[in-house]
Amino acid sequence: MTSMNENMKYYFLLLISLLLSLSAFSQVFKGRITDIKGNPVPYASIYLTELKSGFTTDDNGYFKATVKEGVYTCEVSSIGFTGQKFTLRMLPEGVSRDLVLLERTYELSEVRVTNGGEDPAYSIMRHVIANAPYYRTQVKSYTAGTYLKGTGRVKEIPAILKLSKEVRKESKKVLGKLFVMEDQREVHFTAPATWSSRVKAYSNSFPKNMKVDIDMVNINFYAPTLWGKPSPLTAGAFSFYHFKLVGCYVENNRVVNKIQLLPRKGNPKLLSGYLYIIEELWCVSAADLSMKASGLRATVKAVCQEVKPSAYLPTSISMECTIDAFGVKANASYLAAIHYAKVEVNEHRLTAQEQVLQQSSSVASAAPNKKQQKLMQQIEKLSSKEELTIRDAYQLSKLVSRSIEEKDTLRSKHKFERKAVVQRSTVQVDSLADKKDSLYWATVRSVPLRPEELESYKRKELQIHREDSLRKPDRQSDGNGSLSVKSDGSLFSMLLLGHTFQTDSKNAWIKLYGLPGYTPEYNFVDGLWVGAKLSAGVKFSPASSLRFTPAVYYTTARKSVVGSGELVLDYAPRRLGILRLSGGVLSADYNGESGESRLINGVASLLFARNDLKLYDQRFLTVSNQIELANGLLLSGEFSWQKRQMLDNHVAHSIFGKQARTNIPSSDGFVPMPQNQLLKTSWLLQYTPAHYYRMRQGRKVYEDARFPTFTLGYERAFPLSGSLLSPSFHRIELSASQQLEFGLFNSLSWSVNGGTFWGRNKMQFPDYKHFASTHLPVTERKFDDGFFLLDSYAYATTDSWIQAGLSWQTPYLLLKHLPFLRKKSFDEALHLRSLLVHGRKAYTEVGYSVGFANYARMGVFTGFDGCTFRSVGLSISLPLSVFIGNR
Repeated sequence: MTSMNENMKYYFLLLISLLLSLSAFSQVFKGRITDIKGNPVPYASIYLTELKSGFTTDDNGYFKATVKEGVYTCEVSSIGFTGQKFTLRMLPEGVSRDLVLLERTYELSEVRVTNGGEDPAYSIMRHVIANAPYYRTQVKSYTAGTYLKGTGRVKEIPAILKLSKEVRKESKKVLGKLFVMEDQREVHFTAPATWSSRVKAYSNSFPKNMKVDIDMVNINFYAPTLWGKPSPLTAGAFSFYHFKLVGCYVENNRVVNKIQLLPRKGNPKLLSGYLYIIEELWCVSAADLSMKASGLRATVKAVCQEVKPSAYLPTSISMECTIDAFGVKANASYLAAIHYAKVEVNEHRLTAQEQVLQQSSSVASAAPNKKQQKLMQQIEKLSSKEELTIRDAYQLSKLVSRSIEEKDTLRSKHKFERKAVVQRSTVQVDSLADKKDSLYWATVRSVPLRPEELESYKRKELQIHREDSLRKPDRQSDGNGSLSVKSDGSLFSMLLLGHTFQTDSKNAWIKLYGLPGYTPEYNFVDGLWVGAKLSAGVKFSPASSLRFTPAVYYTTARKSVVGSGELVLDYAPRRLGILRLSGGVLSADYNGESGESRLINGVASLLFARNDLKLYDQRFLTVSNQIELANGLLLSGEFSWQKRQMLDNHVAHSIFGKQARTNIPSSDGFVPMPQNQLLKTSWLLQYTPAHYYRMRQGRKVYEDARFPTFTLGYERAFPLSGSLLSPSFHRIELSASQQLEFGLFNSLSWSVNGGTFWGRNKMQFPDYKHFASTHLPVTERKFDDGFFLLDSYAYATTDSWIQAGLSWQTPYLLLKHLPFLRKKSFDEALHLRSLLVHGRKAYTEVGYSVGFANYARMGVFTGFDGCTFRSVGLSISLPLSVFIGNR
């Protein structure tokens, strides 16, 4: 009897579950949206006012969403089409409805286009920019539910990768096939810019080794930048964009202006497209924006709805992009539907002054000082103007930014400390997020899956089933602590690529550097270095640690052992304390302070017999310490003992048989160096006025400086008694440098350095003052640092010197003014650097370069001795270490 009751209970619960499932399926609102010709309207927005819920159509115009039974106001809209508004009655059996949208027609009043010859879009955008600070902070918080779907297809991969048998095998599973991912989450936003997300459901058919994480729900059109590019709604936008009024229309009893966004000079680093601005409210109702970046072309469309009176937030977002970079060709699409459950807004519009005061309420010191009061008076004066000029907009933006920075500064004993940067975006994933079944997805999915997307999921399920059936148990540890070897070759990959082993608490670690650490160098003195480099450490706190880095190598040509070890203690994190102890036996560069990259020299030697870098044998022991004496004032001290002697080449030719040059620096001041020993102390005092900082994980981190950095350096070599020669000397030098940013794309950097020696006795060539110079056509050095037509040792001196440099980097200078180059993403720069050494003519280099910031540049440089032409040459700045890794 008990068993029968239990069975009855089981069948009853099953029946209830089926009825609930049927109920869920029955309350479905579905259909298709097309234009008058029957063509699908992709990514159209369907918004249910009472639910504050939005969803979107797929690329074929279909939509499908689960909606509770009831009566709703439904608004259907799509960029470029006239919207529709109707009453939707959701019945128990569901509703199926196809809709036809008419192409929108725009009006343009004659009065508006004859306003002093200026396009009326500029007047509209000045209003928008003036109101942007309010809309940037209008929403205090919200909670929203989101559904996201993205698809991707890889069309081509680089031919060089296909040389690998494993890659060719994997590419057959990927190329040409569609992959899909879906994501349902709950998003919480708190002003000014903090998001937290909880992923409730997640499903994808992408390969395991392909990480996919798309999240474009967090769009704030009023932020200073959008996707890393200047926003057209921020003050300063008129420097980057042209605006054109295309037309206007009336929607929901409000006039909406369609504004075309045009990058100045077609700059590819900027956005383009259309903004839809609601008149009188001066906010965004929709956006259709395109962007380009390093082989990526993307179009993002967003439709905003009035979720609260005068509060328009995105309810549907879609993106389509193509990728064509480094031999990879792919395309992807993405759509998101957003349902706002709770929205809290500032009920009244704030003036610029009120916004600054409100932002300061959370700061420790409530009372504004005289500087803040003066700023607010200037802000109030500009804000009271009825019509802002472009100059007014720029000035207002600058004043508000300065005032916010002042309020962001903590008023405590640490004068220049700003508030710590909080975590702005966090994501939590439910433990069962990837275990949701098809019934669950049917209730949350806002667009039906296409046959190709269903096929993608089926393909993934078959693959998982096949792998499960073929999987064999890995070899386990023998119980004595030995390393287990997995059948997937992970041990080989670990040895090849490097790996970091950590304790469970992550307070101690050992790092293996991988292939670049096994053979880090080749030169004609040593041959190839073969060995290993490791590092190990322990953390005492998030900001304090002890690290040890040993490296030992055998030199194949010199047939000797070289190596070094460094012990580093990070202490006093608020004062940037670092204590170092290092020692070893190395082949060192005579130009030890600013010599050429040893990686570049190794490649040039191996291929072209260009051994421009000259080496000597150095055995050394060094102890150094760095500590901050006051904010922005950093003191470094070092004591070093060295034993040095000259070395000869042990390799005579490049791999193509070209004769190597001798291992002798090409300098008039070079004298063969006998075996000697050096005892030296070095001190460096560095000061940056008013240097603001933040504390991150307990350690002080400086922000970009507004003022130049001044450096005073002093060296003293002490004479030693004994059989070996021992140099002695004094050296002092003073430097100043600064980098200034103009907007997002212009920068100006300058530097001045000068110094002198005295008390010189038995000085050796490594002790001379050397300069950052190279005659190799390829260098790792940036073009705003050094000379590029001089040998590394040509101007080495034991006397007085002074040098200065200036570099200006800008998007448009010479070549970018040509019509067919305007839309290319490279930038241009001018360089000027001069050196005056006592007893020699002044040397000057003038250069022009093009490239991509400081990642890769090509420049033409001309050198002059005094006013006399000396040489001209081409140089390429390429930071190979960034791509090859730690050497």
